[in-house]
Amino acid sequence: MSTFPPTSFTLIAKIRELPPGEDGAAWTRFWELYAPAMRAFAIFKGGVNNADDIVMTVFGKLVDVLRSGQFDPSKGSFHSYLATMIYNEVHMQHRKDEVRKSDAHVPLDETMAESLAAPSSGEIEEDWRRAVLQAAVEHVLNKTALSQRDRNVYSFYVQEQHTIEETAEKFRLTRNNVSQIKTRIEKRIAAIGREMAASAEHL
Repeated sequence: MSTFPPTSFTLIAKIRELPPGEDGAAWTRFWELYAPAMRAFAIFKGGVNNADDIVMTVFGKLVDVLRSGQFDPSKGSFHSYLATMIYNEVHMQHRKDEVRKSDAHVPLDETMAESLAAPSSGEIEEDWRRAVLQAAVEHVLNKTALSQRDRNVYSFYVQEQHTIEETAEKFRLTRNNVSQIKTRIEKRIAAIGREMAASAEHL
């Protein structure tokens, strides 16, 4: 069974064609697939303090985008379209915060003219790949059948960046045991990441 639900253009078709109130299953499927990577991408682009709010705002806008058929797959991949929406929302929130902090009586659209240039498509793609990887890591560590020991070993060794010697000593393991745990978990992460990325590319 797939960890992330397989997607296709039929998912967007369902969301677009079903009337409000009858497309709950399609949206649930969409949310399960994209929300973790959306949140990670928002954090990468600067939305650390309000990533959840940004994801919910973008998700709400996507309701209108997909139901109205505004997304045109002939103009690019869906994940690039989605990532750009998230970047724009992060940027908008930053500009709003700046206006509030300065108590400036300046229209928000005027402050936008002072903003930095949007990232290139290459930057968007690279950060989206990082977001998918981060989502895969979180999924494997928090939502799969790993032992608590293996989670702790991986977190201590890889995420907290302790040496293999320190890790082996802390958990009373051999260096070979530590390496095996790391390799086993990273294989799962890679598999989940590939599956998620492949599913996204079908949109």
